[in-house]
Amino acid sequence: MPQAKKVILSDNDQVFLDSCQNAFRLLGIQTITLPKHGRILWDAIEKERPDLVICNIFMAYCDAVHIMEHLDRSEMPAPDFIALCSSDNECLFDRFLSAGGAYVFIKPLDVMVLAERVCRQLELSERESHVCRVDFANSASCASLDTVRLLKEIGIPAHLTGYHYIKIGLELLQEDPTRFSYGAKGLYQAIAQRTHSSYHRVERNIRTAVETVFNRGDFAFYEKFFGSSISRKTGKPSNSQFFATLYEYLAFSEKASIG
Repeated sequence: MPQAKKVILSDNDQVFLDSCQNAFRLLGIQTITLPKHGRILWDAIEKERPDLVICNIFMAYCDAVHIMEHLDRSEMPAPDFIALCSSDNECLFDRFLSAGGAYVFIKPLDVMVLAERVCRQLELSERESHVCRVDFANSASCASLDTVRLLKEIGIPAHLTGYHYIKIGLELLQEDPTRFSYGAKGLYQAIAQRTHSSYHRVERNIRTAVETVFNRGDFAFYEKFFGSSISRKTGKPSNSQFFATLYEYLAFSEKASIG
C-alpha cells in the first residue's frame, strides 16, 4: 500500500482488539482501538478521519447505520464500514449493506481473514478515489427537458448528488427499459458505470434524495402522485417504486405528446 491507512476498530473484547492491531500493523495499517460505544466512535471518526471503520452494528448511544446515515448528510468524507455481529440476521445485514456498508463478519472470526478483507477494501477505495468522476454539469445537457421539469416538480434539491444520479437513471431507462428487469440493482450498476462511481455510493445518494423529498415536501401531492407505492410503514416508496413511477410518468407523457 503506497501510504499508511488509518482504521478505527471498536469493540469491548481487548484480546480481539490486540490481535487485530498486531495483524494490521504487519500490513502497515495504523489502527485506533476504541470501546464499543456509538458516541465515542462518532467523536473519533470526526477527529481522526479514518479510511475505514470496523464496529459492531449495535452499540450503546447509536448503532452503526445511524452513524453512517449522519455521515452521508454531513460534508465530511465518509469512511468505509465493516460490521461485526454476534448473530446471523439477514434483515439486519441487508440494512447495514444498503446504508453503504462493505462487509459483515459474524463473531467469532478469523483475524487474518478480517485483515485480508480490510486490505482489499482499502485498495478498492483507493482505486475509486483516483477514478475521474462524471461532470454533472455537462451531463445536465443530455437530460431531456421533461426529466428536468419532473424532478423540479417532485422537489428534489438539485444540489444533492442523488438528484443527478436519479436524472441519469431516468435517462438510462428511457434509452433501454430492460435495465430495470432486475429491479433497482441493475439500474444502480448502470448508473455507477456511467458516472465512474460505486454501486453503494449510487444507492446511498439516491436513498438520501428520496428521503429528503418525503421529509420536506408536500406529502398530499406525493400521495396523489405515487399512490399505493408509498409504504404505510416508512411514509415513502422504495427506491425501485420511486424510479418506476417517475419512468412511467415520463413514458406516458411522451406517448401523449406523440399521439
